[in-house]
Amino acid sequence: MSDRHVVIAGGSGFIGGALVAQLVASGYRCTVLSRSGRAVAGASGAVWDAVSADALVPLIEGAEAVVNLVGEPIVQRWNEDTKRRIVDSRVNSTRAVGEGIAKCSTPPRVWLNASGVGYYGDSGDRPLSEASPPGTDFPGRVAQLWEGACMEAATPQTRKVVVRIGFVLGRGGGALKPLVALTKAFMGSAIGTGRQYVSWIHLADLARLFAFLIENDVHGPVNATAPTPVRQGELMAALRRHLGRPPVPPVPAPLFEAVSRLQGVEPELVLRGQRALPIAAQFHGFDYRFPTLDGALNDLLGE
Repeated sequence: MSDRHVVIAGGSGFIGGALVAQLVASGYRCTVLSRSGRAVAGASGAVWDAVSADALVPLIEGAEAVVNLVGEPIVQRWNEDTKRRIVDSRVNSTRAVGEGIAKCSTPPRVWLNASGVGYYGDSGDRPLSEASPPGTDFPGRVAQLWEGACMEAATPQTRKVVVRIGFVLGRGGGALKPLVALTKAFMGSAIGTGRQYVSWIHLADLARLFAFLIENDVHGPVNATAPTPVRQGELMAALRRHLGRPPVPPVPAPLFEAVSRLQGVEPELVLRGQRALPIAAQFHGFDYRFPTLDGALNDLLGE
């Protein structure tokens, strides 16, 4: 059994499963923490309530790395209650990780904490690096609070990286599945102007990037996106092309807003965008397997 131990909080979902597979292939032993304690293929499971620092200490003591992916889904209808849950789930779990690390006699060498490219707010066509300012909308404020809970934690022996995750494309979950279903049903259209940017990343590259960040001396925020963000209309056109569907008229923003609210999804998540570039990852030498959207879709939608 490997003594290189990585503990992943909130790792039982779509991203966590891919991350475990990548880390196990790289020779790590993984433990996934969740409220149920359910094991994920390739990893052992342990119970953690995502708020107790004391309960976390024996789970992360001496680990090579701790990865925190805990967070209530942001893709839902926002009201005061859901907004509070979205913020609290991220900030409280992150504070608990920081406090747990501080109480370890042999703290983890690395702490990777999830965030999102929503940090930058709706930023139009502006290319965004990790040094770009945060947005003032709800996703921007959430990400600032989330990242602040990590970066303000007193963990001097533990290197910290905030991973600003983009629009993840992978098989079996995430954003691609509903988009493929819509496109196959001849409804794969641009939404609103279609000019809003989508900062996407292939799930395999995201998992590889997490492993890279554990193993390389990177600090602070990292945009976990491919180097070629595309406009939303271009993404849907590429899906139609790969799935053999004809062009369809764009959906006007007011119609999309009405439909998405009926379906319980916040429309601004689709109508706004960010052109986030992976400046830090590329500077440190990360090599993308899927740098272009066509390459990613060939891999994901091929037989």
